[in-house]
Amino acid sequence: MRSPITTGRPALAVALLAATISWSVAGCDLMTATVTPRPSRDVATPEPTASPTPTELDETPTFRPEPSGSEPGLLDAANALADLRSYRVAIVSRGIIPPTSAGAEVTMTATLVQGAEPAAEFSMTGVDGYSGGRLRAVVIGDQAWLREGTAGWVRSPGGAADFDAAFTTLSPIDLVNEFDSLSAALRRVGPATRNGQKTIHYRTDANDVVASDAGLTSGSLDAWISTGSGDLISLVVDGTWDLDQNPTSVLLKIDVTRIDDRTNVVVRPI
Repeated sequence: MRSPITTGRPALAVALLAATISWSVAGCDLMTATVTPRPSRDVATPEPTASPTPTELDETPTFRPEPSGSEPGLLDAANALADLRSYRVAIVSRGIIPPTSAGAEVTMTATLVQGAEPAAEFSMTGVDGYSGGRLRAVVIGDQAWLREGTAGWVRSPGGAADFDAAFTTLSPIDLVNEFDSLSAALRRVGPATRNGQKTIHYRTDANDVVASDAGLTSGSLDAWISTGSGDLISLVVDGTWDLDQNPTSVLLKIDVTRIDDRTNVVVRPI
């Protein structure tokens, strides 16, 4: 089972936007994760011990379970967003990201433009460790700007290069990865229109033994995946999730909208 999510402030504020960009901008330098001083969350798979015993060496590695039948993989659906020209994403979470007050929700909205001239803008609220729990960031080409709380915009001296990082707080792909083991438990509900897109609705809940064994001890997960390109259009997890044998009440909502919309424009703040 995954390690519990850490509760400290991320090492760098700029690391927050790095995930959004490195996850979604296919084929550009920002996708290359470089060294980051401290990950914002524990790595899901612990590092191997320095001197494994012969028994450990003989063990077969545990891979991500393949979905049964025609059920999709959540992580694959999230990764498929990298093929889009642009889109917007909204995230609401509870019990996953350290909030400004106990039990509060953390939210993020972002606009991403991909391709030869990548750009991204995001705004997040409710995250512990930032003035008023608020942080905004803009990246256009190789330039970047930050704004924390009610302070003014500050240009990043290192530009977009400052945003390369391996671990982040609000990376949608990283958030989906937390629950990817539930992919094997997904069952097709049927076609549905979600966020203006034609999708297939998939669902699982704690009554499914596969989901229960994966760590969903109560509640459910719903996913809406586009019928055309297999993109993740929406995800809702609401229940109790086993984090390193610690039952934790969690909520995660991800909504992708305005796919390849002309209004997806990122503007220089200063």
